[in-house]
Amino acid sequence: MQQGIATIVIEPRSLVREALVSLMASHSYRVVGSVASTTDIENPLLVVDAPRLVILGALPVDEAATAAANIRKRWPETKIILLFDRTSAADCQTLLASEIDGFIPLFASPDTLVGTLQQIIKANLRILILKTEISPMPSSMECQEKVDELGLAPNNPAPGDDAEDGAVDRSNSLRIVHGLSQREEEILKSVVRGHSNKMIARTCGVTDATIKVHMKSILRKIRVANRTQAAIWALEQGLRC
Repeated sequence: MQQGIATIVIEPRSLVREALVSLMASHSYRVVGSVASTTDIENPLLVVDAPRLVILGALPVDEAATAAANIRKRWPETKIILLFDRTSAADCQTLLASEIDGFIPLFASPDTLVGTLQQIIKANLRILILKTEISPMPSSMECQEKVDELGLAPNNPAPGDDAEDGAVDRSNSLRIVHGLSQREEEILKSVVRGHSNKMIARTCGVTDATIKVHMKSILRKIRVANRTQAAIWALEQGLRC
């Protein structure tokens, strides 16, 4: 992860805001602003340069979409993330049409949040996470269909997974259930860390071509389209690096 990514946290609840600031700072994000409202970012003393990342706390969907539009006008290249509590199919339509780059549920684990931010910034993606291992959200299937149409990268674990939201390290059972070999699991961990095929090959003492073969096998077994989705899938499933 790139060091010192300039970040602004916008969250009206002081306790939640301070928790987010602490979490981001502990993962090498440089929090340059921590405010209660989007109107506070109009203060010219808040930041000198455009932040790379703005995190919006749980706002009503329409309000979040409006806030994101205003932020985009002010800082066109900034990535905008919304943390949400619950959402409906209609809300999904509004969010997907907005300027927001990532939609992450508040009940996601810290690892999921940080891992998703990494992928959004590094791979320049829009990502909607509809579910983690526990999800109170209704009407997720309609949202899922819309996301598929737009080519986004949702994470939607299969029904019946343990509902513990990352509280237990399930790496071994994860590998067994999905048929990953020990080598494939290690490669997947390296992908989560952001390593290239060349770096992974050097670490494993094999050729780039061998890693490519392993990657194809991993993507097929966990049923995702690319290494970015594989990394997010691994974080959501509780794979520890």
